[in-house]
Amino acid sequence: MFEFERLPLMSASGRPLVHKYARHPDEPQGLVCFFPGQYYGVDGPLLYYLSDMLARNGWDTFALTYGFQTTMEPVSAGVMATTLGECQEAVRTVLRERDYGRIALVGKSIGTGVVAHLCLEEPQCAQARTVYLTPTLEVPLFDPLFARTSQPALLAVGTADPFYTPAALDRLRLQRPFSLCLIEGADHSLMIPGALDGSLAALRKVTVEAAAFIKEEKD
Repeated sequence: MFEFERLPLMSASGRPLVHKYARHPDEPQGLVCFFPGQYYGVDGPLLYYLSDMLARNGWDTFALTYGFQTTMEPVSAGVMATTLGECQEAVRTVLRERDYGRIALVGKSIGTGVVAHLCLEEPQCAQARTVYLTPTLEVPLFDPLFARTSQPALLAVGTADPFYTPAALDRLRLQRPFSLCLIEGADHSLMIPGALDGSLAALRKVTVEAAAFIKEEKD
C-alpha cells in the first residue's frame, strides 16, 4: 500500500509548496503528476478520484498546489510564469526520487497549460501520456503550446463549458491528433448543473476513461 511522503519543494517566494506525493514501497507502475485549476484544487473530484484509482492500482502519484493559491495572489502573466517555473522544479524533484519507467501528466483548466509547457520544456516528459481536463481552449497558455506537443493526449471537455466550441477543437485537430471525451451538457467542472445523477455519471466516465488512457502501454 502507498504512503504519503514530503518533498522539499519551495515556491519562488521561499514558502513551502503544498503537495501530495503517494509512494509505494515496491516498484510502482509509474508516476502520475496532477496540476489543478485556479479554483479547482487537487482534492476536487476529477483529480481526487483519478489519483486514488491509479494509486490503488500501483502508481505513485504527485499532486501539486501552486504557490499563488496559498497566498491568494491574483493570477497574472508574471504569476503564471513563476508558477510554470515552480512546476518544472517540482517535477524534476519528484523524478529524482525513483527511476520511473512510465510517466503521465494530468492538468485541470489552467493546469492544462502547465502540462503542455512541461511536455515542451522537460526532456523527461517527452514520453509522458497526458490528460487535459477542461482545457482553456483559445487561450494563449494552452492552444499554442498544446499544438506543438506530440505526447499521446486525451482531452475531456463539457459542451456547456464557456471555453468549449466545436470550432476550437477542430482547429486543434488540424494541428495534432488527440483522443476526446466529450460530456454533453457539462460545465467547466464537468458537472451537469441541476443533475446530480448525470454529474456523477460524467465523473465516472471521465475517471474511467482517463485511467484507462494513462495505463495504456506505449505503441
